[in-house]
Amino acid sequence: MLDVRTELIRAVRAVLTASGVDEQVEAVVDRSARPEFGDFSTPAPLRAARVLRRRPIEIAEELRERLEALHLPFVTSWAVSPPGYVNCRLDDGVWATAVIDQALELDRATPVVLPGEAPPPGRTLVEHTATNPNKAAHVGHLRNASIGDSVARILRRLGQEVEVQNYIDDTGVQVADVAVGLRHLGVAQGADEPFDQYCSRVYVEVGHRYESEPALVEERRRTLREIETGEGETARFVKELASRVVDCHLATMRRFDIGYDLLTWESDIIALGFWSRAFDLLRETGSIVHVTEGRHAGCWVMPSDGDDADEDDAKVLVKSDGVATYTAKDIAYQLWKFGLLGRDFRYRRWHPGDADSPATTTTGEAELPAEGFGRAARVINVIDARQAYPQQVVKRGLARTGHAEQAEQSIHLAYEVVALSPAAAEALGIPLEEGRKEYALSGRKGIEVRADDLLDKARERVGEKAADAETATLLAAGAVRYYLEKFTLSQIIAFDFDDALRVTGDTGIYLMYSHARAAGIMRKVEESSGPVGVPALEGEERALLHALDSYRHALAEAGAALAPSTLCTYAYELAATLTAFYEHTEAIVREQDPIRRAFRRRLVAATRATLADCLSCLGMPAPERV
Repeated sequence: MLDVRTELIRAVRAVLTASGVDEQVEAVVDRSARPEFGDFSTPAPLRAARVLRRRPIEIAEELRERLEALHLPFVTSWAVSPPGYVNCRLDDGVWATAVIDQALELDRATPVVLPGEAPPPGRTLVEHTATNPNKAAHVGHLRNASIGDSVARILRRLGQEVEVQNYIDDTGVQVADVAVGLRHLGVAQGADEPFDQYCSRVYVEVGHRYESEPALVEERRRTLREIETGEGETARFVKELASRVVDCHLATMRRFDIGYDLLTWESDIIALGFWSRAFDLLRETGSIVHVTEGRHAGCWVMPSDGDDADEDDAKVLVKSDGVATYTAKDIAYQLWKFGLLGRDFRYRRWHPGDADSPATTTTGEAELPAEGFGRAARVINVIDARQAYPQQVVKRGLARTGHAEQAEQSIHLAYEVVALSPAAAEALGIPLEEGRKEYALSGRKGIEVRADDLLDKARERVGEKAADAETATLLAAGAVRYYLEKFTLSQIIAFDFDDALRVTGDTGIYLMYSHARAAGIMRKVEESSGPVGVPALEGEERALLHALDSYRHALAEAGAALAPSTLCTYAYELAATLTAFYEHTEAIVREQDPIRRAFRRRLVAATRATLADCLSCLGMPAPERV
């Protein structure tokens, strides 16, 4: 299938090679910013001028002549524009037909790959969510899950093998806190209160009580020690507690169409000796040292990459009491992900009778084959930017145990956190401070926007405009996901209820309405049984073709950068271009020219197919009606 932009890039690269500057100048081709000069243009002459030390306009003329000599069948003419661009005008019949055919042939069973490219070999493992099983998931957790889920969807759409995991920290202090609260505070669960939300209240209350009841602090220490052993009544109680909260988390994420292939439990990492094996590997390779003096005396630490093991740069992996830190267990987990640990979990279905249930690790009897999990060629850990240093230590652990290649393929996909805008903070009853623009979420203090509550609010907001309750739920979930994904990973989201739930402008609602509009046009206009042709293109038609032509490249860019926001930007631009086409051209049902009528219906059909494919990659529904 013809991909014009790819072929133009190849042509530009060929003429740069002939000019002797292909290694110094990238073959870039973009849609022309000045349509009067052509459809596509390349700034290569401007960049080559720095290498050749000649005027860009002269180089542009030479490249134009070389490009003309290639006689590309889909190009009608080449032209130079100041200060040194080479532009091409396309054969509309060839180009428009190819663009529309490509869009109409989009099939979820067939990967979207650019000509000449192939998916990288091996499995990509994406770990995301990792909400502690002690409270309800809030909007910050949902941003993590939305990013991770969309990254996995994008990579799969590009033909890559992807496994998605959710790490369950069921041995940490937070789950111990809730266990202490449930057993000793007597906080009653509301009649209709979900268990995870009940645990959130208990978690806040036990935090307050620690300050005035030292005995509860000692109870927490005892609970943590018993959890570490994995045996006894306390360990069983905590496992059941965590399991019930995880069920709530899974139900919450299903509301946003987010799922997992495997749940990995920290208690299984401990019970199956993963850390002890990783500790042996690190010690045998000299990757860690035992400190005998100073504030880290008695600890095992991983020194910095510098010439000395400065205490401030060293990372403690085993504390002086012999307890492994979170980072230590993360190193063991990362070694396992790449199949480097020499040990494995056992696996079963989380809910044995449910085929849609994810798999889970277990210390019990294996029910699923081990080959389907781990053994990755690349690992992507979706973790907020505050964990950058521990993730560097994890990467360093791989390199120092002799796995430099895997360390390079160990990717921390860092994102900034979700905070509250002043309006959102005020709505939650937080006292405002003069000049303050953001307020941090805190599960310990009960300052949070729960994911389920946010979806319920969104559903109320769109319910009046939706055809039915089911459609309202789909629109609400898509709107929330888009809001959390459209920001770049480096942006802190100052969450605001009104902004998140808007139904106009750059919103998920607008995108889903655009898809429904395209579907509605197709229902109103019958498909032509006559000849298919391409009329003389009008401006809005050409703009829509360009938007459709960009999809594969936008998808590839999003996959390479692991950036769902790139695809969000594309989806919004495509929807806006469809709106301009709808508002500034004759309604298709009234179009008298049979050739143009049939062409425009195919153009709308291609737009609907492309937008549906794009929305699917972002984890959003593509409703036929709203």
